[in-house]
Amino acid sequence: MTAPIPRDIPLPLPAPEGFLEVLLIAAFLVHIIFVHLMLGGSLFSLVCQIKGLKTPDYEKLAYRIMQTVTVNKSLAVVMGVAPLLIINTLYAPQFYASSALIGDMWMAVIPMVTLAFLLAYLHKFWWHHFINIPELHIGIAALETGLFLFIPLIFMTNVNLMLFPEYWSEVKGFFSAMLLPNVLQRYLHFLSASILFTALFLVWWTGRKTFQQEAHFSESRIIISMRRFFYAFAFGATILQILTGLIVLASLPAQGMSWHFIMLLILGGSSALPAIWWMWQNLTRSTYLIDDNFKQIIACFAFATLIMGIARHDYRENALADHKAAIVEKTANYMAAVKKAGEQAQQAAKTQESPASVPGESAFNQNCAACHHATLPTVGPALQEIKALYADNPSGIVAWTKAPGKKRPDSMTMPGFAQLSDAQLTAISQYILSH
Repeated sequence: MTAPIPRDIPLPLPAPEGFLEVLLIAAFLVHIIFVHLMLGGSLFSLVCQIKGLKTPDYEKLAYRIMQTVTVNKSLAVVMGVAPLLIINTLYAPQFYASSALIGDMWMAVIPMVTLAFLLAYLHKFWWHHFINIPELHIGIAALETGLFLFIPLIFMTNVNLMLFPEYWSEVKGFFSAMLLPNVLQRYLHFLSASILFTALFLVWWTGRKTFQQEAHFSESRIIISMRRFFYAFAFGATILQILTGLIVLASLPAQGMSWHFIMLLILGGSSALPAIWWMWQNLTRSTYLIDDNFKQIIACFAFATLIMGIARHDYRENALADHKAAIVEKTANYMAAVKKAGEQAQQAAKTQESPASVPGESAFNQNCAACHHATLPTVGPALQEIKALYADNPSGIVAWTKAPGKKRPDSMTMPGFAQLSDAQLTAISQYILSH
């Protein structure tokens, strides 16, 4: 394949691969739920705070929602440790490469998260200090929400880039990777999911018996209006989920596709259809209760989320199957070459004091054999490839060795050998071309 093929670290996995894959799916789903609630809560708090400029009860609602955001953001970070560690374990070469390619922005995640959290705490704990300067308070909320919106885009860009090694040589930083096919479509799909899950959470949260007492609204009927408000967002976000999901599917590169993946998508998408009908029934009633099919709605979306999480992993495995196999082969070739080079070095050490049976053999074993195997590409190209490139041209090998460089994107720059004389380099080149 044309993509760069790095070597893997030849270490055993800490647990069976299948178990780690199941754990990755489960840990990621738990993490992403709290990410959705953090981001969606920040968005809804901002919207309700703006709405509260004319309707004071929505200002109270915004404050209550903001109290959930600081809890959910902490849970999102804690629950994100496990999937990040597991994906680094299962896909170390790919994830390391994609992280390095967007390195500046990837490292900027830490200060951006820190700033977003500080703004969230400022927004929440100094709420009443800003009562007479709502514009400043809303500005703080908007900046906090903007950071919460941007940080997941960095993660999504990284994970998307990880899946497609064939794009690595084209990427010139974060924004270049962000504009690759499928990133922005996936982000819109993620954003609609954040609105959907948070809206449903707020439908339940505002329907609790104690909510009216906690928030001290001017009249109890305002809660019905608020819950209808959130239901409308949930219904609209579900429709947007379906539309953006179809766009994502159409834009996905073909190498990750399979009938199994398609069937999972159909199963997950169809399981949300009853929820759409029940939400529409609740929206079109003059009054409704939290128990009117709400549990069934949550069950539908929980099942759909689980299936989509499995489908996501299935696509990732399909997309990286060839690249992972190529890495395994290259790593095996490298380890075999290292073993043989070690054996050759031991043999060379035994005969170092005696003249080499073939001119250039001893110098080659001491200086070149560790990186150049006879038939396998390892750190450098195999001797077969060098012989084909420099046939009947030993002086070409000498010239290259005196001023080496880098010809292949997936290999390291060859070091110089200033300690070798022209006579030794000539002997080595003749040895290479004669064997």
